[in-house]
Amino acid sequence: MIKSFKQALTRIGARTSPQRITQLRATLNYMMIGRWMEDRGYRFDSRVPHRTQVWDKMLEIAGGDRVLYLEFGVYTGIATRYWSQGLTNPDSVLHGFDSFTGLPDEAGPWEEGQFDIGGAMPKIDDPRVRFFKGWFDETLPTYEAPAHDRLILNMDADLYSSTACVFSNIGRLVRPGTLIYFDEMNHVDHEPKAFDEFARGSGRRFRPLAADRTLAFVAFECIG
Repeated sequence: MIKSFKQALTRIGARTSPQRITQLRATLNYMMIGRWMEDRGYRFDSRVPHRTQVWDKMLEIAGGDRVLYLEFGVYTGIATRYWSQGLTNPDSVLHGFDSFTGLPDEAGPWEEGQFDIGGAMPKIDDPRVRFFKGWFDETLPTYEAPAHDRLILNMDADLYSSTACVFSNIGRLVRPGTLIYFDEMNHVDHEPKAFDEFARGSGRRFRPLAADRTLAFVAFECIG
């Protein structure tokens, strides 16, 4: 019976378009992240409609602090501009890391080179903003963090390998009070997997802070 069912699935798959297969995978991913959150006791009192409202929850806590804001996966700078406006302390620093030539590998729903903007870095009229161009494993090992009172990480690296690289290089900076935002939590084999490994390896504990309705855009606070 089971083998017959599996055989039927292969025949259905042969008749299903690649677009439909992608939709079915996406459906399963949202179910999986719901299970992932529940298994770890991450429950949110409410969920907001848009990722900027997740950012606003973080800014309510840290907007006036002397923040070191590190963004991994800048693309065209939409998030950087938002945080530049929201972080009001003149001594805050915003550093963005990106190759600006797209993703380094093909994995999950992403293609190698996706998000390529031809190597051009965004222009943002804020002297506190600086971009570091290159692959994470090239730019992060020599990165020296400036003085700060609170760390905020914007993790939009998408891929497991890229996210794990970030944590292996700057995880030492994470301490109680650090806020971490993930932009692709709905792919459990990528950002969530790297986050899980970091939490276990470092012994750091986190509380759920804010999430959008789909659990794709999620923020946590380090509490110990």
